[in-house]
Amino acid sequence: MDEDDKLLDNPNIGGAPERVARESRMESVPTYALYGESEQTHLDHWLHCESIAARSARFDWEIRPHRHRDFFQILHIAGGGAAAVLEDGAAPLVPPVAVTIPPRAVHGFRFSRDVEGSVITLLADRAERMLLASPMLRAALTQPRVAALGDDEAASETVARGVAAAAREYAGGAPGREALIEAHLSIVLLTLGRLICATVAPGDPAAERLGRRATQFRMLLDREYRQRRPVAYYAERLAVSETHLNRICQRAFGRSALDVINARVVLEATRDLTFTLMSVKEVAFTLGFEDPAYFTRFFTRHVGLTPSRFQGVAQRRSSAD
Repeated sequence: MDEDDKLLDNPNIGGAPERVARESRMESVPTYALYGESEQTHLDHWLHCESIAARSARFDWEIRPHRHRDFFQILHIAGGGAAAVLEDGAAPLVPPVAVTIPPRAVHGFRFSRDVEGSVITLLADRAERMLLASPMLRAALTQPRVAALGDDEAASETVARGVAAAAREYAGGAPGREALIEAHLSIVLLTLGRLICATVAPGDPAAERLGRRATQFRMLLDREYRQRRPVAYYAERLAVSETHLNRICQRAFGRSALDVINARVVLEATRDLTFTLMSVKEVAFTLGFEDPAYFTRFFTRHVGLTPSRFQGVAQRRSSAD
């Protein structure tokens, strides 16, 4: 039996998950954009696709515990062997299987050398927007989840095709590339959310109330984010305390209410800088910033690029597409 066969037969993969679980509880767990790269690494606008082997082979097939601040990940494993640690729990991954990882969740993996699959990394706000019409599915994906695909042939095929199609579009440059990627990934996320909802407290009244409150907050935020309202304003409008609103947001979106508000502003800023002819100063004013210099600091802190640099890069890419 060779090394990779042993991996398949041993869900602990040589004790790696136990070690990873211990490390995942350490405060020193690193935060990356893409594993092994600086947190300031800038994705191709909002997305990165690659094979699992492309990155894990560089690290001896082990992705040690880490987290992502603003990114949501989908791992689709079609073949080979793998084991995962998601927060404090270790589990084998039996293909076909998909793993969803929201922002800030600690995760690590160990793969066999014959692993087949893809990793898709996208801005969490973009993933959230794809699930906006389905708060229950969105809430199901706010924690790391493993979706076993072996018992549902139709869902397995849908996810595999969607991931493969998104990866092909990502590698190409045809017109409409971005819209098609988003369409394919929306189908993947909705399919995975449905599978996960079937195993996570189906029909739970508390989860349903949380989903409704989270949707009400997002609808209110979508109407008023340009006014730069504080958390207290939204809590008052929803007739809840600020503490409870933060609890709702942590459960539904994996982040605080202030982080959700700021992320909505950043999303609109990136759209305006990419798709309009407004200057940075004009974008700042339309988003409720009286001081363009403060807007520049705010945007740079969240995106990793100044608004001017982001606008230049984004518009060059739009022209190329």
